[in-house]
Amino acid sequence: ILAQVGVGCCCTSTAMAQKSADLKFSIEKHGIGEVHALRDLTVKITWPFGQTEERTKKAGETVAFAGLKDYIGPYKFETDQETVQITWTGNAWTELDVKSKVALAHPAQLPQDSQRKAQVQQVKSKISMMKLIPANRWGITGKQLMALADQVVQKFTGRDENPNVYEVVEKLIKPLCKESGVSYALLLNPKGIKCSTFVTHAWFESFLAFVDDIRDHYPDFETRVFWICFTANPQTWSPAELSDLLGPSALQSPFAIAIQQCDTFLIVRNRSKNLYSRLWCVAELVLVNAYGDCVVEVIGNMPPRAQERGGDIGLNATCSSPEDVEMLRATIEVTGLDANSLVAEAIRARPGTVLRSA
Repeated sequence: ILAQVGVGCCCTSTAMAQKSADLKFSIEKHGIGEVHALRDLTVKITWPFGQTEERTKKAGETVAFAGLKDYIGPYKFETDQETVQITWTGNAWTELDVKSKVALAHPAQLPQDSQRKAQVQQVKSKISMMKLIPANRWGITGKQLMALADQVVQKFTGRDENPNVYEVVEKLIKPLCKESGVSYALLLNPKGIKCSTFVTHAWFESFLAFVDDIRDHYPDFETRVFWICFTANPQTWSPAELSDLLGPSALQSPFAIAIQQCDTFLIVRNRSKNLYSRLWCVAELVLVNAYGDCVVEVIGNMPPRAQERGGDIGLNATCSSPEDVEMLRATIEVTGLDANSLVAEAIRARPGTVLRSA
């Protein structure tokens, strides 16, 4: 389930070797091919029936549709950065060919001692470290997490505040990571460090209570390496960039990669918010039960009188992106597991319970 597909889950193997940096190709639920912009751009389209037109789109907007009859055949998309040729068969995108228009400076144009540095810098500017380092290495040690907690205490001192994760991300993590464009974990560990423990939790909780709960649970807290979404994923990226990083399916996402390769899956509950009202948390619980080979542990307390079923939890849960809701529910359905029963079990469990051994 970890194969990274080049342009969307609908593409055949001939399309997997390349990937467009400007366009995302997919199939919508009625079987119509779709092309979306991954950044703000102007694109010249040559249709299978010979017509050519130019369109200007913002990141995330639909560039073109491909249906039946006259729309079957080869397409050509030209932006200021690349030329993309791809074929719509009527039910799949195939034969992707991407040619970049961004060339490195010619070696003869540079002083001899600057050639290699200039070339490396140009390449690095186009390829984020987030895509070069495997997702299971986007880890942070317990000692580093505690140091972040110390910064939070200093940042919010005198304000009589107990910030949640949203506030810590906005006021501390984003400013720290803005210049580098990487996640907080890779800011601290540029080569990455292999994670042992995947942490699933809700952002509405108290950040300091979250850290304390994990610290109190593990005697080896300082040296243990954690995969935590708000430190693992880049928080300064645009929605379109994050969508590209996450991939077309939760089964191919960094979350799934980390879950499968960690030794422990830690559920951190809190008294402020039922984490299973967040669909990503529900999907993570389903993924670890479907594909993980690790210990599943539960810590923290639920909110008073927390529901085990119904309401806005389990399969009724939501998330901030409507596109993610559709994708996550489809992913959960593919596993064939009863998500609501898994959620009810995790809610009922006493703190410190091991729900599953490796």
